Formats: sequence, structure tokens, C-alpha cells
Amino acid sequence: MTSVRSPRKLWVMPGAAACLEHLEPLLEIQDVVIDCSVIHYRNTVRRSKQLAEREIKLVDAGLSSNGTHCALMVGGEAQVIETLKPHFDALSPQRWVHCGPSGSGHFVEQVRRRLEYAVAQTLYQSLAAVRMSGSFAVDLPMMAQVWQIGSADQAAVQELAVEFLNESNILSRIRSNDPQQLAGLRQQMTPALNLALALHFADQGSRLFQQQIAALLGIAQAKSG
Repeated sequence: MTSVRSPRKLWVMPGAAACLEHLEPLLEIQDVVIDCSVIHYRNTVRRSKQLAEREIKLVDAGLSSNGTHCALMVGGEAQVIETLKPHFDALSPQRWVHCGPSGSGHFVEQVRRRLEYAVAQTLYQSLAAVRMSGSFAVDLPMMAQVWQIGSADQAAVQELAVEFLNESNILSRIRSNDPQQLAGLRQQMTPALNLALALHFADQGSRLFQQQIAALLGIAQAKSG
């Protein structure tokens, strides 16, 4: 590594987080670390501050891949990100986004993983519902394959999400440090999230019906406000 001309760009890929600790003593002023490893975003924020004291830049890049394409959620100083754009464009054309300061890339990727787990859990519950009904002898593997190939649900949800974010200007409000804007955003989104969660649990028993009512009242209150 010492034979590479400075300033250097060091990529840390998934599964190699421990390597960065060994390489840190070898880093020099103006070196850039692009951290694609899977670590908690708070550790990234802490490491970014430590490296900044030595004038070393840290860019965190949450990496998601489906085997064919990959997506990058990037955090770091805007000026540094600008110098790395050719690399991001080559690695993940039109599938990367600058999320904010160091730590934000790993944070957004953590949220994405939770979404992925939630979708998987919903699929498990759906398959279990078909299997436990006892009314029909359904070929579950074939059914899952048909769902995967023929369903437009995922695309529809993505389109609705993009439309909502664009029209409501949510992105700029999320990135804002204004407490009033963030509080207003939280008030706007919480009732809908509560309703989705209540509906998720309500299909497991009528005892949670009151949660649906409470969530609906929350939405009505938000609209009237």
C-alpha cells in the first residue's frame, strides 16, 4: 500500500470491515476511504471524526445487490463525493445516491435491510396462510415463482413511493436540521405508519381491532390539522 501514489482511494468491501482497522495506521493526509462494509452507522460517524483529525476523508457506501445490479447509498462530504462520481457511475450507473454526511449511507442501508426483512416476513406469512388453509392442495414453490415473475406489486409500491417523495418534497425536509420541519414530517407520516402496522397485526386476531380504529382516528386528525 505504501508504494501507491498519494492521495489514495481505498475501497473496503463487505466482509472486510476488520481490515480497515489494520490499514488505518498506514493512511496519510488526503487519502480517501470508501467503506462498503456492513457496520453500524454510529461506528462510521465515530471513525469519520477520528480520521478527519488526520485530514483523511471517509465515505460510507451502503451496498445492496441482487446478483445482477447493485445500489449504493453514499455518505460523506459533497466535495469528496464529486471526485468519486466516475467510480460510482461505473460501478452502479443511475443506482446510487448521496444521502448526506458520513454515516448517512450506512444508516440508509440499515433502513433498507429492515424493509427487506419486512417484505420477506410478509411473504412467509402469505405462504403459511395458503398452506394452513387446508382447502386447496397448492404447489407452494410454483406459486412463489409465479408471484415473483408475474406480480407488479413491487414496481407499483416503488412508483407510489417516488411520487410521494417528489410531490411532498420530503427529501429536503428529511435532510433539514430544522426541528420544526422534522417534527411536522414525523406528525404527517406517523399515522399512516401506525395504520400499516395495525393492519399487519390485525389479521392475526380481532383483539387488535381497536388499533385499527386508533390509527384511522390519527389519520383523520392529521388531515384536519
